[in-house]
Amino acid sequence: MNIILFGATGMVGAGALREALNAPEVESVLSIGRHSCGVVHPKLREFLLTDLFDFAAVEKQLMGYDACIWAIGVSSVGLDETAYARVTEELTLVWARALLRLNPGMSFCYCSAGGAGGPGMWARVRRRVEDALRSMPFQHAGAVRPGFIRPGPGIRSKTRGYQLGVVLLKPLFLLTPLLVRVFPFLFTTSERLGRAMLRVVEGRADRFILESADINRAGA
Repeated sequence: MNIILFGATGMVGAGALREALNAPEVESVLSIGRHSCGVVHPKLREFLLTDLFDFAAVEKQLMGYDACIWAIGVSSVGLDETAYARVTEELTLVWARALLRLNPGMSFCYCSAGGAGGPGMWARVRRRVEDALRSMPFQHAGAVRPGFIRPGPGIRSKTRGYQLGVVLLKPLFLLTPLLVRVFPFLFTTSERLGRAMLRVVEGRADRFILESADINRAGA
């Protein structure tokens, strides 16, 4: 399987990249982003784009891929719906449509967020993305909605508030296996999340929306 990965410099994307590179069924990974992920691996190559909306220069090099894992996300704090949807919705769907056009048999996994079923503005935007992706003729598609994620070694969140929470809860990380077992609907790990996203694009997920407990089950 040849995978295109977006968001490898973030916490979710870094975890997904690590799991993809370790998976024997994955032959290659193309990381696309504005900055280098800093990883060197025989399976990995990178395209760095200053403007992620402008992919015309690399379009011909995006063919021959089997799957896309989308892990780009921004916080909605301080943003109105138009600004938040610009990255969360418009960017995601522009790429999803382009990749599907270039690779008709492609599969797609979208990292949404825990609570995306709620009433907030950010949740409404996330659901629009999920619904749009569900309607597209991907071979396999799904959306993961993780709750609190314990990042793997060396992985950090780029969201300041989330990273602060990670630091404050670090003493509890020794109990992660227990927390995942007792509260699977609240807690997961970057390793389980990365593996669950791989299961989605492999067609091994049993539903389109994977909440935290589903992520833990699929990525075990």
